[in-house]
Amino acid sequence: MTIITQPTRANERIHMLDVIRGFALLGILLMNIEFFQRPLNAMMFGFDNSLTGIDHAVGWTVFTFVQGKFYTMFSLLFGIGFVIFYDRAKQHHDHPRWLFFRRLVILALFGCVHIFFIWGGDILLTYAVVGLVLLLFINSSASRLWKWGLAFFLVPISMFWLGAISLYFAMQSPEFAQEVIADQQQAQETLIALIASAEQAYASGSYSDVLQARLAELAMMYGGGAIFFLPTILGIFLIGASFARTGIFTSFDKRPTAYKNLLRWGVIFGLPSALYVGFYGTNIEMMMPTLDSALGFTLMQVANFGLCFAYMAIIALAMRGAHRANRQHWLQNLAPAGRMALTNYLFHSLFFTTLFYGYGFGWYGEYGRAAATAMAIVLWLVQIPFSNWWLSRFKYGPCEWLWRCATYGKLVAFK
Repeated sequence: MTIITQPTRANERIHMLDVIRGFALLGILLMNIEFFQRPLNAMMFGFDNSLTGIDHAVGWTVFTFVQGKFYTMFSLLFGIGFVIFYDRAKQHHDHPRWLFFRRLVILALFGCVHIFFIWGGDILLTYAVVGLVLLLFINSSASRLWKWGLAFFLVPISMFWLGAISLYFAMQSPEFAQEVIADQQQAQETLIALIASAEQAYASGSYSDVLQARLAELAMMYGGGAIFFLPTILGIFLIGASFARTGIFTSFDKRPTAYKNLLRWGVIFGLPSALYVGFYGTNIEMMMPTLDSALGFTLMQVANFGLCFAYMAIIALAMRGAHRANRQHWLQNLAPAGRMALTNYLFHSLFFTTLFYGYGFGWYGEYGRAAATAMAIVLWLVQIPFSNWWLSRFKYGPCEWLWRCATYGKLVAFK
């Protein structure tokens, strides 16, 4: 007999995760705002060195302390949420694996609509696809989860170094070096032409033009780059799942010293790596696996993990201190935005593509990096009280409600 399944009630939610998720929304938007006014494939050339003045300062700060760190944070939260969802589903459902699979299918549908019809920088579809692999680790212990997570995380780094070392020795042959350089120049010319075409479409093209440019960008991005970011995301998912198994970021009482350790080691490894990349890695291109790009890629990954852990640990320590003192921390105000993370995330893309793209208000390229970043911060600040207002009247955000209804196969109370 199938036991009736109920979605998570508000009083069953883990508010620390909602707060972290609300904070992560800011970091995601600070990174994405660059690529609402810049083709996604331009990230292959690294930091935008054409920036000057305050635009350069803002871009450098985001590149050094934000880019990559908050996608890592969202991925860790996904892994934590996987364990929480599955463990609760086991208590109320005969087939929790099927329920989780259905949840991922619906997330993939959201991702498809987002990536094809709104903005190409979507992460939801990737999460849904990679999330399927988590079903293979459904009964794994915390120690097994983090070991597998670290192994998957190291796969792209190892491949990058293997390619860089192999190319270094191969380039000692003048004939081969000349051929590689010619191929590299041709690839760069193709990429530059694609970027220029996308710039024109986004700035002044019709919706049809934008859609064609987006599909061309996605074909190049996912054609060869998936082998590098898919294992990384899976590794982060598994490490997040191991955190949930041990109570880290899900309980104030379990493993209380873990937050201090994450903060300490996150800063020790993450901050120097991030500063090295910020000062010496802005000119590194990732199109060819050289020794310099391999070092830059490795330190980027270390910085992403280290600073992500540090940011999350700071929030956890602050909220744990307030919890022990039996008082509310101001960070609690971020929780409603975190509860509506899917709706808020999708709204970012809908709002800024309408604002910047040619089929909308056509402000593409009209504002510098600093001004666009200020817009992003203002939108996030507006979403915090709006999310609180919304959830005082409704149980879920609109996208979260649709996701739950489709997952559980019935209409869930909305108001």
